[in-house]
Amino acid sequence: MRRRLTEMAVLAGLLCPPGGVAPEASGHPAHAKPVNYPFVVGFERFHSSLDDEEYLAEGGFLLLNELNCVACHAPPPELAAQLPGILATNLEGVASRLSPLELEIFIRNPRFAKRDTIMPSLFAGPDRDLDEVTALRAWLESLSTPIPDHPVGDIERGRSLYHRIGCVACHAPEVGYRPPGVPDNAEIELTGLASVPMNLADLYDLGALTDFLLRPNDHRPSGRMPDFRLSLSDASDLSAYLKAGPDLILPENLTEALAPADQPTNVDLVSRGKELFVSKQCHACHAKPGGNGNRLMKSSAKPLANLAPDAANGCFSERPIGGIVPFYGLDLVQKRAIAAALRRLGERTDLDPARELDLRMKQLNCYACHELAGTGGPETSREVYFGFRDESAVTMGREGHLPPALDGVTERLPRGQLESILSGTGGNPPIRTHLLVPMPGFRKEATAGIPELFFAPAP
Repeated sequence: MRRRLTEMAVLAGLLCPPGGVAPEASGHPAHAKPVNYPFVVGFERFHSSLDDEEYLAEGGFLLLNELNCVACHAPPPELAAQLPGILATNLEGVASRLSPLELEIFIRNPRFAKRDTIMPSLFAGPDRDLDEVTALRAWLESLSTPIPDHPVGDIERGRSLYHRIGCVACHAPEVGYRPPGVPDNAEIELTGLASVPMNLADLYDLGALTDFLLRPNDHRPSGRMPDFRLSLSDASDLSAYLKAGPDLILPENLTEALAPADQPTNVDLVSRGKELFVSKQCHACHAKPGGNGNRLMKSSAKPLANLAPDAANGCFSERPIGGIVPFYGLDLVQKRAIAAALRRLGERTDLDPARELDLRMKQLNCYACHELAGTGGPETSREVYFGFRDESAVTMGREGHLPPALDGVTERLPRGQLESILSGTGGNPPIRTHLLVPMPGFRKEATAGIPELFFAPAP
């Protein structure tokens, strides 16, 4: 089913702040219905449905980091290691991935393009300055990098790959897809846990999507989408499948009004946009292109300890209030969790290795595939999609196609090998060659300290 948006609906999504127009449901996983609040998978799975205030507060600390609250609101020095924040999407070459219209939508109201995004809006408030939007867009349009001419992949092979190599551990399966070997009379259970959305599959063109799948750690340095070390053929096939769903269509008159593509480059406008990137504090989350991409640049907002947990304004506001106050569109449970965390900020102590490891695994969504100490592992309804490599793997049962539990991993792997597995370096031969699901690789910065947590002695 092709999603169509009227001009009035699009304008409502762009100019009305709460998040824009909901896309229609579709069987294609790229069009799985998103939630209408910032989606943080570790909070969604493990904290959002619980009423226990202490456990909800633990989810609040997770949100403070994953929503990057700490990029603007500095945590107490003793908690800085627990709340390092995340480095947002790399903007180098962004104009090669998003059109001028899409860039403008993301600046004005990112929740229109991606309603479950963790990126807040700075230009949805009553005092929005569209001249500033134009300047920022002009600067972002200048950030282009050539994308190689990748081959066009095979849609059906991409569909099979998507459902067999572990993508569905995090992302939604296609409604109606039956994995090979499942009896015709067997009912495939619908997933119950919310899935990590893939809205950008609509926005990137085929070449840009293939390039992203080949180098996700370059685009997303936080490691929230790790590198599955795909071959060019596999990445091309996957992108062909993900692009096989219906495209988002915007009216031509709106496209022309928002992002005329034939305007000459205005050097002064580009320069102003570059300055606004800092003055609007975009640099608090995104590394400034051409600068140091390995650290966050802190802003001068109030520290976490000075925030009022029961406030109803600022970032907790129901609607944008303008200025440099970001609008997140948090739901009530997220606000409750963050408030609970702020109330406990002064009594927060160092985490023991087990609790810190649990937090890190929730941040990187390791629990989507791996179980540890009775927590996590693939949702039962998703297990059917993990593929077997051959008949010998079938005889192993669940161990033949599911990633292993991590209990006792230190007895199986030396520390150096665990480090190389996490980073995808070192050249060690695969340990579980029977698995179709590859172990993804992360930037070393994203997994720094995790091997030590596994090897830390129990208290």
